[in-house]
Amino acid sequence: MSFAFGSNIQRRLIIERVRAQLTAAADAELLKDTDFSDWDEAFDILNDRYWNGSLTKVPTTTVFNKGEWYGMYTHGTGIELNLRYGLSPKEYFGILLHEMCHHYVEETYQHGYNAANGGRVIGHGKEWKAEMRRVGYKGKISRFSGFERFE
Repeated sequence: MSFAFGSNIQRRLIIERVRAQLTAAADAELLKDTDFSDWDEAFDILNDRYWNGSLTKVPTTTVFNKGEWYGMYTHGTGIELNLRYGLSPKEYFGILLHEMCHHYVEETYQHGYNAANGGRVIGHGKEWKAEMRRVGYKGKISRFSGFERFE
């Protein structure tokens, strides 16, 4: 009996390791083909990869803002990446993906309105966390998660 249990755990660990390797390979391919000087194009690339191009296009711009935020999704009007912190292009790519998860949640659940289960949809709530997990974020997901996705 314990042998079968042990083999199930081993199988699960092997599957998790293979999935991680496949994700890393796909991420490397994605990063290789991305022009980090055009954030609107980066939006399109991420939209195609994670949402099959179904997200409504919103402008993606860079700003230098003294506010303590890395990226900002303004409901339905655009995404801003804050250059204040001098992060790498890969880190800003991860922040863009974080903000696109907000965009997805708004399009799917109408931010602030009642969700299907009767609860409110909030900015960094369970719907957003589930979407972050779906697009590949690991570990604890918080409002600060983002830049580490493509390290």
